[in-house]
Amino acid sequence: MFSLNLQERFQSLMTSYETSEDIIEDLWSKIHQFYSKKERAYHNLNHLQELFKYHDLYKEQLSSPDIVSFSIFYHDIIYDIWKKDNEEKSAEVALIELQKIDLPYLFYKEIENQILATKTHQAASLDGKFMVDFDLSILGQSNKIYTDYTQKIRKEYRLIPSILYKKGRKKVLEHFLAKENIYSTVPFKNLYEKQARENLANELKTL
Repeated sequence: MFSLNLQERFQSLMTSYETSEDIIEDLWSKIHQFYSKKERAYHNLNHLQELFKYHDLYKEQLSSPDIVSFSIFYHDIIYDIWKKDNEEKSAEVALIELQKIDLPYLFYKEIENQILATKTHQAASLDGKFMVDFDLSILGQSNKIYTDYTQKIRKEYRLIPSILYKKGRKKVLEHFLAKENIYSTVPFKNLYEKQARENLANELKTL
């Protein structure tokens, strides 16, 4: 269900820039292949669907909804728990793949910037800030949803010994809690900042 909805969305996005159905199908197949890998418990097609829920909700506030859409589709296409350059590799794949179609030149740099921003959690443009907040939206959800998220993340890191995982996870949580603001846009600060801090603090107590 999710992949079909996403495929339709991808095809609709692409029709403004590419007429070849074969090229569009080829591009989609790679996205579907990578996000459907069995080891992905969280960073999968469901994750993309969730981000597009926010994309649609705040579409009117985006300067270029299409650029953000491309960024969402490719931002986690490379996800290897043993590597620290997933965002860089994802951006690289995005640029290589999207050069197969006729995108405006300026699209490429902004797509790259938005994908890389999901690593640093800092963006210069408002669209980039929304992209980062879409990606971090899970942190500010209800305790039940957040707990489910943490379980899925642990499953993705199931090959990592517990003591090492907890050490790394603690570092991530403390990083977010030390920030003046977890979210960069006004809507997300108002809606999710308080809950996100509660969720992160509560998880930290369990480690």
